[in-house]
Amino acid sequence: MPNEQTSALKSMELLRALSAPEFDAIAAIARRRELASGGDLFHEGDAGDGLYLVVSGDINVIKQGPDGEHLLAKLGPGAVLGEMSLITSEARSATGRALAEAVVLHLPLAEFRALLDSGSTAALKITYAIAEVLARRLATMNGIVLGLTGRPEPGAKASSGMKTQDLKELHRTMQVWSF
Repeated sequence: MPNEQTSALKSMELLRALSAPEFDAIAAIARRRELASGGDLFHEGDAGDGLYLVVSGDINVIKQGPDGEHLLAKLGPGAVLGEMSLITSEARSATGRALAEAVVLHLPLAEFRALLDSGSTAALKITYAIAEVLARRLATMNGIVLGLTGRPEPGAKASSGMKTQDLKELHRTMQVWSF
């Protein structure tokens, strides 16, 4: 099983900087999980227990609102969910639900932190890759927020809210992020 997991891990963009022995170290802690269509990977409010890497299938990221569930993103093979739990250990901010049958690899928090505490270069590289993702997200959001809250151009009619196209762009941008 570790060789099969190593192969799946090698297809993940987040892990692109790992060497062969580092992939093996991560494969040793990775746990394969199969989800049936409609099965929940985790629930909003659950304790963060590690990150998930989507091997096959699609996972919907859903946030509960006052008027019901809202789809935040649809994530497919190669996507990462729950990476923040490796950094903050905070509760899940949304629910992950399989759209159809799906396979994910789970990197459990305790085992990952043990690798990190031991000075594992694999764990350090993954932490660095997560920091890169978060920095890109922040820069993108800063640009979007600035654009949406900027002053109207001279002669333009003032708007009380976001333009439909702006909302669509924000939604599209958020769909490529991890949860």
